Amino acid sequence: MTGRPALLFVLSSLLLVFFFSPAEALSGSPAIDVVQGGFFLVSEPVSAKGRHIMFLNRTIPFERLQKPGKGPFRGLAAGSRLLVVGIDLAQKPGVYPLKVMETGRLATVRVVPRKFMVSRLHVRSRFVSPPPTLLARILRERHIIHEALSRRSPLLVSGAFILPLKGRVTHDFGAIRILNGKPMSRHLGEDIDAPEGTPVLAANDGKVVLAGRFYYDGNMVIVDHGGGLFTEYLHLHDIHVRPGESVRCGDLIGHLGHTGRVTGPVFHYGAVLEGSHVNPMLLSDRNWISLPFSGR
Repeated sequence: MTGRPALLFVLSSLLLVFFFSPAEALSGSPAIDVVQGGFFLVSEPVSAKGRHIMFLNRTIPFERLQKPGKGPFRGLAAGSRLLVVGIDLAQKPGVYPLKVMETGRLATVRVVPRKFMVSRLHVRSRFVSPPPTLLARILRERHIIHEALSRRSPLLVSGAFILPLKGRVTHDFGAIRILNGKPMSRHLGEDIDAPEGTPVLAANDGKVVLAGRFYYDGNMVIVDHGGGLFTEYLHLHDIHVRPGESVRCGDLIGHLGHTGRVTGPVFHYGAVLEGSHVNPMLLSDRNWISLPFSGR
């Protein structure tokens, strides 16, 4: 094999080694496995020089932990640098490098495939295609939600997340939905079934950035926890918070309801991290996947 074919063979071989080798591909660097729709915590000591990471073509800034860490942040001193990185549910499985921009330190993240449900339902036609007269409203509301999720604020949490309510979890995060034989958008959160009127609580400290009634989502609240992390509370019967209001972990957000485009009482719990839709149920795990860097 000579000339151009040989060169193409060598280049393709190098690409395969870089993108599809095991998670320990970067010799001597830390390595972690994260499932689609998961997330991980990156941390550095107080004295570390890192200020940003580069991952999946995104530059993400470190935050300062305001208090000694508890829950998934336990063991981290006040002033430690950290950030939480989300893996969108649609991210292609594979091996990806992570780099601390200021120090050049490297790590390897292997995105592991997750099996998602396929949900086939037969419903009234209005649940599949909204009336044309409502399209302008839907587009306007989509823009409002996008703006709320695009803000960036300092980290507001230092302790454990809780589930907003207890109920039957449907485990349909990321489900591929087919309504009346028509493929629809992915299910971007987790549905929890409980009696109508069940209190829905704030998953952690934060600030309310959106509270209102929407066509698809019904009565909805979005709470900003800082560091690019938001939790979403949909289809509520009522809303007990206002935009701009600070909430503490466990504060009342509203009550489970039957508003928006749903066929019955249900609570939709969502989480968005730097624009990536992640599994909200993982937030309340005591142990988050962690990628610590030593000081340098």
